[in-house]
Amino acid sequence: MAIFRFNTLAIAIAMGGATASIVNAQEVTNQAHSNIEKISVLGSRVSNRTATESSSPIDLIDADDLTKGGFTELGQSLQATAPSFNFSRTQVSDGSDLFRPATLRGLQPDQTLVLVNGKRRHNQSIFGLNGTVGAGAAGTDMNAIPLTALKGVEVLRDGAAAQYGSDAIAGVINLSLNDSTGITTGYVQYGSTSEGDGDTVSVGLNRGFDLGNEGGFINFSLEYRDADGTNRAEQDTGGSLTVEPGTLSEDVRWSQGNSASEFTSLFYNMALPMGDNELYSFGGYSKRTALGNGFYRNFNEASKNVTQVYSDGFLPRIYNEAQDISFAVGVKGEINPDWNFDISAVYGENEYDFTSRNTINASYAAEYVFNNPDASDADIAANAGPTGGYSGGFRFDQTTINADLSGIVDIGRDEPLYITVGAEYRKENYQIVPGDEASYACGLANMDTSYPSVNDPDQFAQCGFQAYNGLRPEASNSSDRDSYAFYLDVETMLSDEWNVSAALRYEDFSDAGDDLIAKLATRYELSDDFAVRAAVSTGFRAPSLQQSGYTAYTTNLASDGSLTQSFTATTGSDFPSALGVDSLELETSTNYSAGFVYDVTSELSLTVDFYKVEIKDRITLGSLLSSDDVDFSDEAVAALAATGAVQANYFSNSVDSTTQGVDIIASYRTELEGGNFGLTFAGNLNETKIDKVNAEDGIPLSVAFDDLQRSFFTDGQPGERATLTFDYAREDYITTLRFNYFGETDVKYFGNDHISLPGELSPTGSFKPTSTVESAVLVDLNVSYDINDMFTVALGADNIFDETPDELGDDEVLNFITNGAFKYPVRALPYGFDGRTYYAKLSFSF
Repeated sequence: MAIFRFNTLAIAIAMGGATASIVNAQEVTNQAHSNIEKISVLGSRVSNRTATESSSPIDLIDADDLTKGGFTELGQSLQATAPSFNFSRTQVSDGSDLFRPATLRGLQPDQTLVLVNGKRRHNQSIFGLNGTVGAGAAGTDMNAIPLTALKGVEVLRDGAAAQYGSDAIAGVINLSLNDSTGITTGYVQYGSTSEGDGDTVSVGLNRGFDLGNEGGFINFSLEYRDADGTNRAEQDTGGSLTVEPGTLSEDVRWSQGNSASEFTSLFYNMALPMGDNELYSFGGYSKRTALGNGFYRNFNEASKNVTQVYSDGFLPRIYNEAQDISFAVGVKGEINPDWNFDISAVYGENEYDFTSRNTINASYAAEYVFNNPDASDADIAANAGPTGGYSGGFRFDQTTINADLSGIVDIGRDEPLYITVGAEYRKENYQIVPGDEASYACGLANMDTSYPSVNDPDQFAQCGFQAYNGLRPEASNSSDRDSYAFYLDVETMLSDEWNVSAALRYEDFSDAGDDLIAKLATRYELSDDFAVRAAVSTGFRAPSLQQSGYTAYTTNLASDGSLTQSFTATTGSDFPSALGVDSLELETSTNYSAGFVYDVTSELSLTVDFYKVEIKDRITLGSLLSSDDVDFSDEAVAALAATGAVQANYFSNSVDSTTQGVDIIASYRTELEGGNFGLTFAGNLNETKIDKVNAEDGIPLSVAFDDLQRSFFTDGQPGERATLTFDYAREDYITTLRFNYFGETDVKYFGNDHISLPGELSPTGSFKPTSTVESAVLVDLNVSYDINDMFTVALGADNIFDETPDELGDDEVLNFITNGAFKYPVRALPYGFDGRTYYAKLSFSF
């Protein structure tokens, strides 16, 4: 067996930007060494292979590092510690206020595989729609996992589909659950913004218990969070019955900010020795709610409003509710001294529901007035239908069964051949649940009839609730599929310096076909201080049931800035078929990576990893198409008309792309003035290019993949990200100062390239073509003090210099269509617009 050298600096490099709390040098060494020995799940199936010996870059982030900076959500914490991880904000995007797209290396959320304790985690049942980062991609909801349940996080920044299966094109994130016993830990935290809103109270508790005398345990985590909403909107000029349009409103009527939300979760982690084997189980429950909103409906928008109910207009609200349940059970052990087995079953489900509030179905009152033309205002208000109700929901569940066998084979050399063989079966179900009839109906009778609006007979009243048009029964459906896979991993040391590994995987999906993929990786130590590593792999991602089975009517922005009804057609239905799309195929990928690990001195270490990801047949949710956009096809025009919507879109394998970049990690640690000082730089440069648009002959490329979609793919996430973190620990104090750099994003959504407005409407004579969020540096400061052995108090501020995107000007489309209400951009926001936040935290351990 080869002997490997471990030192603190190499460990710090492997942590990829996570800066450990320093009490003293020996404790840092012991803590990091312990982490690296235990956290060897990703990148290699060899049980004694560590992160510094991996042929692919792996970030190891301790749970203590995730809670620095006052973050209460896992996604925010990861963004602050791992620059290749992006957690974009969005608002007013069809009610999706609970989840945010979590991405690696600028790819889609569903191209990153998430594991819990090394086992596949289920995806969310919903995805972002048009005009968002990650549109059409149902990734894993990172914020459904409580921070108190985690021991640490490992991020494998390399293609790993051959090792772990579909979705692992960009990499793998493994969440290791807490396994401590005999100690109770927890915290109470309060935070708020410098604007005086967004008050957040968070409480967490963790306790582990020994089971028997042979090392068994069960660990419980409980977390609760209650957050008030924030609002950065301003007074608008939309007018009302008593205020002339163009005049500033008396109050702020729009909403632009984080939704008021609540989060409750309970997780457990358990292991119980059974002779030479071990029974293990883990899982949890989480429920989250958020009250989001749509655009304000002005009083004089006759097709959307009924002034007898909302005399001054109204802000439609959307109540989001997400619930996740997961459960895993397995048994592992030794067959003999050389071979081990692991058999497991994992079940996970996500439910996501929408309830509309403070809304209206304008067609109800319109039908009533049509049949009762002499009705009084009081009669109209009384017969205008409900002002809220259930708008529909989505369900997704997944069952995964794995059987692994791993061991060594003597090949006549000093180093054996490490082998893992395994099989996997997965079953998935997806369902769309219709809303209440009032949420989607055309009039009380729900007939295919249009009625003149109550307040303007020249306009027709819109059907369904405003903001989140209900899911219709004809759009509801259920779909399911299964898949099976066989895989083989082999690894060996060709010499004391040279490691080589290979993986082969065959996977077959009942609805999307099969693929055989492979990975080859190597690492070579040129000296005790310098090693190079490289990998090449092929991969794939199967279209999700959420993509192949989704259909819904929504309210979206038309090219003239008006809100109009839109439809997403299922794959294989009449509209996409008329445009050459009859089914969804597998995405396929080729990943290349190369880099080095260098201990420059005993105090300074450096890793650099270059990567290139080529993806063919990427699945996208197309932009909304009107009859004018598809007038080259009579069949498409007729299919669109049959939907009853003004515009429609669909999923397709529309794009081939190349994403390339570099990750740079540098770590420095030393003793300073009687304390311990640490500095970590972690940076990512990333670029995505569109190589080819896939369209059938006769279909314009702008129909298959337009410039609006392109802008989110290539410029919707920062091309440059970096963190520079300073840690200093002395006696009972620990201070952390972090600089977060976010590169610019620039998308066409809400720009004049998206909504074409005549220049004379702008005081400057023209509108900006795109919506830009400028590059920024956000600075976070955290100071903690150990009161005694039981209690630690921490005070801090995130974004202490109150950095926000540039405010919208008169030449911004979003400023115009919101009547001056919105202060900032609302899409492709890598760092949000809440500004400075403060927090105080009391942690305890006994």
